[in-house]
Amino acid sequence: MYQRPYTWGQDECDDLWNDIVDFFDETRTDKNGDKKYFLGSIVLYKDEQEKQNIIDGQQRTTTLNLLICALYDKAFKQKSEETQGLVQRLESCLWDIDEISNKVTYDKFRLKSEVATEYDNEKLHSILSRKYELLSDEKELEKIIKSKQNSNYERNYLFFIKKSDEFAKERPDDWRELCLAILTRCIVLPIECGGANENDRFDNALRIFNTLNNRGIPLSDADIFKGEILKNKKDENEKKAFIEEWKSIEKQGRDLKWDKYEVFLFSQYMHNIRAKEGEKTSVIGLRPFFLQKHKDILIDPKTMQDIVDLSDYWSGEYDDKYSLKSQQFFDVLSVFPNDYWKYLISVCHLYYRDNNMNFAEKSDELLPKIVANMLVKFINKPTIADIKPIVFNAYTSLYKKGVMEFDTDTKQILENESLFRAQFDKASNKLITTLVTLNLYLKYEDQEVIYGEIEHIHPQTTKWRTSYTGWENKDEAKRYIESIGNKIWLEKKLNIWASNKYFDDKKNEYKKSNFKEAQELAELKQNDWLQKDIEKRGEEIYQRLLNFFKENI
Repeated sequence: MYQRPYTWGQDECDDLWNDIVDFFDETRTDKNGDKKYFLGSIVLYKDEQEKQNIIDGQQRTTTLNLLICALYDKAFKQKSEETQGLVQRLESCLWDIDEISNKVTYDKFRLKSEVATEYDNEKLHSILSRKYELLSDEKELEKIIKSKQNSNYERNYLFFIKKSDEFAKERPDDWRELCLAILTRCIVLPIECGGANENDRFDNALRIFNTLNNRGIPLSDADIFKGEILKNKKDENEKKAFIEEWKSIEKQGRDLKWDKYEVFLFSQYMHNIRAKEGEKTSVIGLRPFFLQKHKDILIDPKTMQDIVDLSDYWSGEYDDKYSLKSQQFFDVLSVFPNDYWKYLISVCHLYYRDNNMNFAEKSDELLPKIVANMLVKFINKPTIADIKPIVFNAYTSLYKKGVMEFDTDTKQILENESLFRAQFDKASNKLITTLVTLNLYLKYEDQEVIYGEIEHIHPQTTKWRTSYTGWENKDEAKRYIESIGNKIWLEKKLNIWASNKYFDDKKNEYKKSNFKEAQELAELKQNDWLQKDIEKRGEEIYQRLLNFFKENI
C-alpha cells in the first residue's frame, strides 16, 4: 500500500512477451527443462496476518498475474481432458482452490492491490474474478488497448489476450507448450525478509531493496515516508483511512499535472518544522530530516493532517479567500526564477491557521513585502544562495516573534541606485518576465489574473521590412528586442497571430486582448514601435518598480 500506482504500459508488456517467446523458441530443444529465463527478484515480507507485502517487484508481479489470467481465459475456453492439467496449473497461480472439491473460488484471488484508485481496483477485480466482459470486435479491443483513458490493468490484460490469440492462431501446436514454459521455466526469485516483528521485517525488506536497486523506478522519499507512517498504524481502520487520504493527495497531484507532488508537500512541511525550531542553517535531505533528525514527526497524527491541508492549499482549495491584489502578487511569485518563495508561503499558511488567524486576510500586506525583498535581492545577485537567508529569516521570525523579518540588505542595495539600475538593466529573460508581470499589476490594479505568454512588441524574428522607419538596420533593432521595454503579456492564441507582425498589424490583435496594457497599446496612433518607444517604456517600468520597492522594503 506504500507503493506507487501500477504504471507499466504496452511497451513494457510487449518487451516481456517478446522476451518470453524468444526464450521459448531458443530452448525448444531443451527437453529436460534445465534452461531457465530469469524475470527478476521480488523483495517481500510477511505482515502480522501472514500476508506477503511486496516492497520491490510490484509492477512485474501485477503484469505476470494479468498475463497468466489472459492465458487462463484462452485455456479455459479450450478445456478438455488433454488440457486439464494446464488449466489447473494456471488456476493455482491466480486463485484459492478448495482442497476437498478441487473447485476454484474466483472471488478469492491471490493478488490484492492497495495502491490503485477505486476505478482501477474495480477493473483489476473484474479481471481477476473473471467478470470482465471481453469484446469480440477486434477493432474495439485495439481501441481500448491504445486508449490512455482506460486503466493500465485493463489495457495490459487485453494486450496479453490479443497476443495469446495471435500466437495460438499462428502456432496452434506450440501454444500449450508456451504456457507450460511460462509456468515452469520462467523464474522469479522471491526474497522474503525475516525479523522479530513486522516493523523489523519491513525495515529489512526496505534495506535489501535499496541495496539491490533493481531495474524498477526507485522509491521516492514520499514512498518511504508513506511506508513509515503505515507501519506505525496498528489499527486496520486507521490504515485504510490513511490510504484514502494518500490517494486523495495523489489525485490532486495528477489533476495539477504536478510531478512528484507528494515529495513537494513533504518538502514544504520540512520547512514548517524548521521555522518552528528556529533553524536557519543549510537544508539537509528529506530522508535524513524525517527518518533521523526528526524521526518522531512521521508517526505524529498531526503530520498527516498538515500534509493534507497543504495539499488542499496548493491545489487551490483556498484560492477564493484571497483578494484580487493577493492573487496578482501570487501570479508574480509564480514566475519568479526559483521556487524558494513557496516554502515561506506554506509556513505562513500553517502558522496563521494554527494561531486561529487567516493568512488570506494578512496577505495583502505581506505579499508585497515578500515580492519586493526577494526581487531586489535577486536583481542584485541572481543566485538561489542569496534568496535562502531571506526565506529562512522570514519564517523563523514569524514563529518566534509573530512578525515577518527578512533581515537582509535590500534597503542598502536600493540606496546605491546607479549600481542597482545597472543590475536591473542586465536582468535575465526569466527575471524580466517576473518584472513585467509585477509592472502589469502595479499599473493596472484591476487587471484580472489570466493565462498568457510574453509577447515582443517589436517582433523577434521576421523578414526585415524596408519601409519600417526609425531603425538603420535589423542588427540595431536586435539589441532592444529582449529588453524590458519591449515585452508585454498577451494571450497565447493572440501571441501566435501577432508574433512576427509589425506594430501597425499587431495592434489589431492587441484590441482583442483581456490584458489592459495590450489594449492601451492598441489605442496608440503611431504605426511603428521604435527604439525611443522601447526606451521610454523601459524607463517608465523601472521608475514604477523602484517606487514599489522603496515603499515595501
